[in-house]
Amino acid sequence: LHLGDMAYNTGTTNEFTSNFFAPYEDVLRHTVCWPTMGNHEGASSDSGTQSGPYYDAYVVPTAGEAGGLPSGTEAYYSFDWGNIHFIVLDSHDSDRSPGGPMLSWMQQDLQATDQDWIVAFFHHPPYTKGSHDSDDEGQLVDMRENALPILEAGGVDLVLAGHSHIYERSFLIDGAYATPTTASGHIVDGGSGETLGDGPYHKNPGNAGHEGAVYIVAGHGGAGVSGPANHPVMYFSEVDNGSVILDVQGNRLAVRNIRWDGAVTDRMSLVKGPAIVIGTPDGGETFGAGQVVDVAWATVGNVAEVDIALSADDGASWSTVASAVPNTGSFSWTVPAVATDAGLLRVASTQNAAVQDESNASFAISATVVETSVPFGASWRYDDSGTDHGTAFRDASFDDSGWAEGPAELGYGDGDEATTLTADPVQPTYYFRHRFSIDEGTPVDGALRLIHDDGVVVWINGTEVARRYVDDDSFAAFASSQSQDNEAYETAVAAGVIQAGENVVTAIVKQASAGSSDVSFALELKTTVMLPPPPPGTGGGSGVGGRDAGGGNPTGGQGAAGGASINPENEDGGCGCTTPGEKAPSGGPALLLLAVVAGLRRRRRR
Repeated sequence: LHLGDMAYNTGTTNEFTSNFFAPYEDVLRHTVCWPTMGNHEGASSDSGTQSGPYYDAYVVPTAGEAGGLPSGTEAYYSFDWGNIHFIVLDSHDSDRSPGGPMLSWMQQDLQATDQDWIVAFFHHPPYTKGSHDSDDEGQLVDMRENALPILEAGGVDLVLAGHSHIYERSFLIDGAYATPTTASGHIVDGGSGETLGDGPYHKNPGNAGHEGAVYIVAGHGGAGVSGPANHPVMYFSEVDNGSVILDVQGNRLAVRNIRWDGAVTDRMSLVKGPAIVIGTPDGGETFGAGQVVDVAWATVGNVAEVDIALSADDGASWSTVASAVPNTGSFSWTVPAVATDAGLLRVASTQNAAVQDESNASFAISATVVETSVPFGASWRYDDSGTDHGTAFRDASFDDSGWAEGPAELGYGDGDEATTLTADPVQPTYYFRHRFSIDEGTPVDGALRLIHDDGVVVWINGTEVARRYVDDDSFAAFASSQSQDNEAYETAVAAGVIQAGENVVTAIVKQASAGSSDVSFALELKTTVMLPPPPPGTGGGSGVGGRDAGGGNPTGGQGAAGGASINPENEDGGCGCTTPGEKAPSGGPALLLLAVVAGLRRRRRR
């Protein structure tokens, strides 16, 4: 699902080719992209005549070919995907009035659908306090005041939008149409919606109106992010790049925000009717044989006991882990010695097997496990005082107790630092140290990801593992050349460098010249560890204290720093936008205001 502004700056044919289709050629060959027009495409395309590069680039259903009511235009349309009905609106260049063609069609389309879930998406968000303000801009106000009353009366469950360069996710809300928008009287559920927090939001089965909807602004795909992140209807906001995954399985809908560094910073679940929703394992993990894993879930409705099962073949077959376990919401599972990259866990009601959930995607079981030894955002000892530490600072025994300490990203001059270093005077070299330990198993090798500006050298236990733009390590020497702002770099760490027990990672960051205006440093280290095998006969577990879904915290959470994809399963306004160097350690180009479709599969593997 692409929420618009995919081809900066004016949506020309050349910009579509160079900024979208060419970089994502391999993905787009096997992934359907359902688009909506953004204001940047609107600079060179016209919805009234359905002409221009945007309309040349896409073919979308106009006559109900993919389900839904025929719209007669590619500017707005609907389609069915699994048990979801999607409604796609043109918030930029079509009539947004209540009696206009687009909203009149939408009302009839809502009345005609009998799908379990209704999801709407368009470019301009009805609620946002990011790089745009939904209280101040005409298109955003129009969509809130004119489109939302019809959508909410028709039973919409989820609304996605882009445009504002931020990630925001609302409470379950209804009826907040006023300008300026307030939350009072409009929050249906003031909890977190998190499976392992206050529990999922829940509605009755069917599409009855005004039971609440969740609103997401996924305008953080690749452009520069900004904003106060303080909209009153939002539970969680994050001013950082990322994208959104949408999973639908039967009567359960789940959303995850994946930040640019791979961290899952927001999770939300919405269910209709009785349900079990698994929180962990959720897919993508690697477990080691013998590892004890906390299986955790939330329950909506009355479920006294649960059955837990494991699949090692992506759901083709299942083996029992435990039966008739008291439903405490948690279970300690000892991972068996089964080699697989297609593992799933299922938790089902013992009394009614139809009330069940399984991992959203497959996990792996291996003799090795990958653990994050040093996360982005870790706390570092640092010295920005201009002291020459020679090579001694690389030693594990070096005394850094007198150094300052703070979380990464460390630096100055870019405005995205968690810890600000001294900018005056400019030092040619800045020193960093961080200790970590491998407490269980034997380290095999590692993977290092860096954000740096300008030159950098990294050592682990005194062994050099990364070097960029540094020819001379001495304190007074500057970097050999200038880097990009927040340049990303990845490299492997060889076997034998990381040790069992205590380790130390050290680094120097060098300026390109005495006139450099900024410096940046952040690091992530992942270590592959060989775990000891489980004792014979293990593989079961025991129930431990847990929690039922329900209740709620009326206060929302806000991210300190932060598009949408789906996995369904059936069993006017100008914009002063810029595209700075993006923080994607994979080196791939970033998409603007992005929502990626992961696809419809009976079982999902990643």
